[in-house]
Amino acid sequence: MDGRYRPVSIANWKLIPSVARTILAKRTPQPLSFAFDQRLTVVIPYRDREEHLRRLMPELEATLERQAIRHRVLVVEQEAGGLFNRGRLLNIGMHYAADETDYYCLHDVDAVPLNANYASPSQPLRLVHRIVTGSGEATTRERYYFSGAVSIRKEQAFAVNGFSNEYWGWGKEDDDFFFRLLLAGCLCYYDNEGVFLDLPNPSHQHVVRKSASTPPHVRINRKRRSLLLRGFIDPTTDGLSTLQYQVVERSQAREYERIRVRWR
Repeated sequence: MDGRYRPVSIANWKLIPSVARTILAKRTPQPLSFAFDQRLTVVIPYRDREEHLRRLMPELEATLERQAIRHRVLVVEQEAGGLFNRGRLLNIGMHYAADETDYYCLHDVDAVPLNANYASPSQPLRLVHRIVTGSGEATTRERYYFSGAVSIRKEQAFAVNGFSNEYWGWGKEDDDFFFRLLLAGCLCYYDNEGVFLDLPNPSHQHVVRKSASTPPHVRINRKRRSLLLRGFIDPTTDGLSTLQYQVVERSQAREYERIRVRWR
């Protein structure tokens, strides 16, 4: 394998010694390879982003067709009202499409592929490395970032119990998922040549930084992530195994299926 695909760094994670030893003991060399005869479901967690979806779909569809990927695109829409829960939406998409899927790409609606490999990876793979804005400005994602567009085989996603269902608003659910993969012994990679266009988000959806006015749910998310990293939360007790939801509406567009869901 050439230098295009590199392991995601864990150097910045502030882990207590016992947890660090567990992670490092499982972090063994696992070469990355690709399969091209697998069925892909692209799962897009969604709410109130119609313009983003309109801009994403032609580029995504063209890329998948060019790479001859057998695929379906599933947009999982949260009902209006209440805080957004990206982890639950991704879990619902994985569960809903499981019988017709060999692997997933967990894909944000604001990430438009410019150069990305959507083939089925042997290990979890972050497709995003370089981000280009509408103004042409380019930035590089941190080596430890594990979100945006992540391809993962179905058996790996279910082995780690998917995402936590308990992160509300924006942020930390992707860290939780990455840590679950590390605990399961996965060696996660990123595509050093992956380039995506980053569509601008509404101001009310920006991640809140630390301040005196930090909303309670953001503080809870941070505390939950901290407890997980210290070994005080068992991922098997929260995730796909505890997921409860109801599909309240289905619709089919030319390029994707959309389901609207509510929690139970």
